Amino acid sequence: MIKIIIIPFFALLTTLTFSQKNVFITLSPKVANTDLLIGADLMNLNGIVFNLDYFDYYLSGLHIIHDGGQDLDLSDTVFIVEPNNYVLYLGFLNVTNIEQMNFAVGVPPNLNTQDGVDAFDISAYPLGHPLSFQDPSMHWGWTSGYTHMIIGGQADSNTDGIADAIFQLHNLGDNNYLPFQLPVIQTQSSINKIDVFVNCNVDVWLTNIPIETVGISHGTTNENQLIMNNVLVRPVFTQSMNASLLSNSNEIGTLTFSRENATLTISWKNIININHYELIDVSGKKVKTGAISDQVGNVVFDNFSEGIYQFIVYDENLTKLNSIKVLF
Repeated sequence: MIKIIIIPFFALLTTLTFSQKNVFITLSPKVANTDLLIGADLMNLNGIVFNLDYFDYYLSGLHIIHDGGQDLDLSDTVFIVEPNNYVLYLGFLNVTNIEQMNFAVGVPPNLNTQDGVDAFDISAYPLGHPLSFQDPSMHWGWTSGYTHMIIGGQADSNTDGIADAIFQLHNLGDNNYLPFQLPVIQTQSSINKIDVFVNCNVDVWLTNIPIETVGISHGTTNENQLIMNNVLVRPVFTQSMNASLLSNSNEIGTLTFSRENATLTISWKNIININHYELIDVSGKKVKTGAISDQVGNVVFDNFSEGIYQFIVYDENLTKLNSIKVLF
């Protein structure tokens, strides 16, 4: 009888282990279907040249719909998404097939202002927490609360092709916290890893926003309300036709990592024009940066802390060449 009890237990344990996956959501910022580059001249849907100094938003109220409509409630977590911090690690989850993401852009009312039933003053959050102090600031004070999304830069005001007029949209208000649903196709990256690759189309998000004349607009109505509503009525968040494919054809060369005790080694090969790297933790903080130039090489980090990281390599023009997620 003892064997009859033990064998099914280990069979069940093995089944549960292999049904759990590390789940990542990648929200790649795009303009005209190409990677967003802060500071570079871009073009909106009306043909207006513009560039960005920043583009940051909160994501919250997340529900992962999986395996025939099951609802995995992750709504107690708030994420911040930035141009160099757009990979969200959701955890080691008991999911097999992700079918849909339900979420909202912004900070939910219960956390947003002094009227929120679960709200804390911003100074109560530890540094590095998404709801702590950010640069640029994502908080308008205890009364007004957090800005759900901020975007700012310069736009061409006289059609001469030069971005010269400052624009800023800092979008606040519980009325602009709008949950929506996004059907998705996942990528089964490995036996214990699932990726969901989503494009965040910044030019679409700016639909009907007169960035060349809007100037500085911080508030809850007019253009601030319109840009938040665009998430509901425009294809701001989309997936490419090859979203389920494992590899990204735009990546150059290969990246791998290995670990031994507290030492992390990241290696690369066949990456031409490589110039420098960034190692970013799950909160978006740059843990390490360094210059590199060889097409083949490695970098070793000693006394490394456990966690989830992203290692990114760039060329001298700050164009991303390749990246790898590191579980240490």
